[in-house]
Amino acid sequence: MYNVKLARFFKAKGLKQKEVGLIMGFSEAMVGRYLNRTAKMSPEFLMSLSRNFPEVDLNDLFAPDNGDPNAVNEPNEKYHTTVLNDIGEIEARLQIIKKKLSQSKD
Repeated sequence: MYNVKLARFFKAKGLKQKEVGLIMGFSEAMVGRYLNRTAKMSPEFLMSLSRNFPEVDLNDLFAPDNGDPNAVNEPNEKYHTTVLNDIGEIEARLQIIKKKLSQSKD
């Protein structure tokens, strides 16, 4: 569960909920709600987590726990694409679509 992984991550860093809240811009109570799963994790929290703790792999955070106590820090190879690769792929596909559209007009 993501909350357990996050709690382990913050504990390994020696951070208490209050400190995490100060770093991320959330109240200690809200951090506690996310870590205890009494509140659904907001997109704002995830963005702040990613910005303030870039070593946390968000894809892995929500992947099933494999029993590794440091799982939140383990990179998952299938998610190792960069934004530039994704943009390149999108541009290539757009070129194919444009070519097909121009051929259908002829």
